[in-house]
Amino acid sequence: MSLLVQSLLGSFLLGGGLFLLLMLIFMSVTHNTTIIVYRFTETLAEEYSWKPQEAAAASFLKWSAIILLPIVGVLILMDPSLVIAGIGPLGMGLMAGMMGAQQAKQSNSRHEEWTWEKTEHIKVWRKRSIIALTYQWKPFSKNSYYRPRTHFIFCRADELDERIQFFKEHLPGAAYEEGKVNVL
Repeated sequence: MSLLVQSLLGSFLLGGGLFLLLMLIFMSVTHNTTIIVYRFTETLAEEYSWKPQEAAAASFLKWSAIILLPIVGVLILMDPSLVIAGIGPLGMGLMAGMMGAQQAKQSNSRHEEWTWEKTEHIKVWRKRSIIALTYQWKPFSKNSYYRPRTHFIFCRADELDERIQFFKEHLPGAAYEEGKVNVL
């Protein structure tokens, strides 16, 4: 009976540990983080954003391949029929190399400049610490007309009042409102 309980307990602990590990891996893939940095001058606002996960995934794959390849090499020396096990670390190494090459070609960062002095409406959502600046914008097509465009400024909660005061001082003609902001 004791052996059965130890085996059952060990199975649950191993299964639970693997479940947590896999859940963390899946969440790191699906729950992405974007770092956003703003800079305001007298006439322009710059927004620069990037996602740091891709670099972390590439380094994880690279180091996993580096660690696993010698282990698989020793296993192949012990039993040559395990040569198929070398596909895992080699595949991970190739994937890390491809990710690194892709990052060199295409950066996942975004840089945007816009004029914020024409802002007509400031809306603040204190619950989420978001400031929405709305102004009239005309697309570059021939028969286009002016339409409202909104830029969202994401702040930390402790800095929100300071940012609101900044925009109120620099945009005295803009209407100010507090309420829910619809972020698409």
